[in-house]
Amino acid sequence: MVAFFWLGVGYLGSWVLAAVARIVVVGSGFAGVEAVRRLHRLGLCDGNECIWVTANSKLVFLPLLPALVSRRYRPEDVEWGVEGYARRLGVELVARRVVAVEPGRMRLEDSEVLEFDYAVVAAGARPAFYGVPGAEELSVTVYSAGEAWRLGEMIEQGRIRSMVVVGAGFVGVEVAAEALWLARRLGRELRVTLVDMLEEPLQLLGNRKASKLTREILEELGAGFEMGRPVTRVYEGGVELKDGTRVEGDVVVWSAGLRGPGIEAPREALARGGFFQVDEYLRVQGLGGRVYAAGDAMAFRRGDCVSLKMAREALRSASRAVENIAARLRGRSEQPYKPLITSCRPMAGVGLGPDRGVLILGKKLAFRSTLVHWYHEKLRRSYERLLRGG
Repeated sequence: MVAFFWLGVGYLGSWVLAAVARIVVVGSGFAGVEAVRRLHRLGLCDGNECIWVTANSKLVFLPLLPALVSRRYRPEDVEWGVEGYARRLGVELVARRVVAVEPGRMRLEDSEVLEFDYAVVAAGARPAFYGVPGAEELSVTVYSAGEAWRLGEMIEQGRIRSMVVVGAGFVGVEVAAEALWLARRLGRELRVTLVDMLEEPLQLLGNRKASKLTREILEELGAGFEMGRPVTRVYEGGVELKDGTRVEGDVVVWSAGLRGPGIEAPREALARGGFFQVDEYLRVQGLGGRVYAAGDAMAFRRGDCVSLKMAREALRSASRAVENIAARLRGRSEQPYKPLITSCRPMAGVGLGPDRGVLILGKKLAFRSTLVHWYHEKLRRSYERLLRGG
């Protein structure tokens, strides 16, 4: 895009042609908000056009969604609109869903085409159901504040006395713990069974001590386990495993993995699961070199190590993507992205109710700690102040 600017030269001045870049950020999760914040801090919106496209116009603080189940937080504590923040930064907000991206342009849900010079796709991820019959139709997920709150409401009202949690990763173990903690506080009976194709909770992290501690804490809370067999069917009242075993529950909570944001793109741009495949500079392959992806929307591999879908990685990748756009606009070299939290070096805190948790440092170290609660609350308050203008 090109615009005319008046530059004063002596007494007469002169008209010159100056290129104005249109930079588009897609998504308002951690990576999307960080990308917009970084654009502003680097001054890229002063002489360029910055547009923020997001389907729901709010940030959802995903790490604390399980805590809505136990009523430790309320929906308004963990989600905030981004309209005011966009106005304060002078960024145009477009409240629409992006359905397709191609070099230099993207298509919105109303068929409108938005052209751009640079883009950062930070549209997050969605629950993956892997084609399991009944999984999407008959189970509930905990990927929004409303879903998490309703699950806790069912426990409060005594509408469910048993629950099957499919997937013993971060979300699954935290939801199970919060549900059991709420039932204990209310004096209600609740049977929770975790089901996973792997043998132990959090097994993908490769830290045996973390898996052992997590299982111990969940068993202390009263959880049961049916591990080592994949779910082949979800039906009204439970799930069926590959060996024919049926695990009954009044509700099935599906937390078995993630898939990409559902944005159409050329085949070479998408990795397995629909995530955007990026190079070392976070540029999406097959999209002309000016589209970057960050956060949960991307698939990033460095050697044998895969960047994990954690809030901290979302922030770091979004920042690097914008810094690389700034470098290109200013005639400097881009810098490669160096992930901090990977499958080779996992670092995470797992909250298991209000007073228990596991801190994971690499493949060998793990110990009981409630430090994760302090960290999440500190980060939550910072985003609340940022987006509410406090």
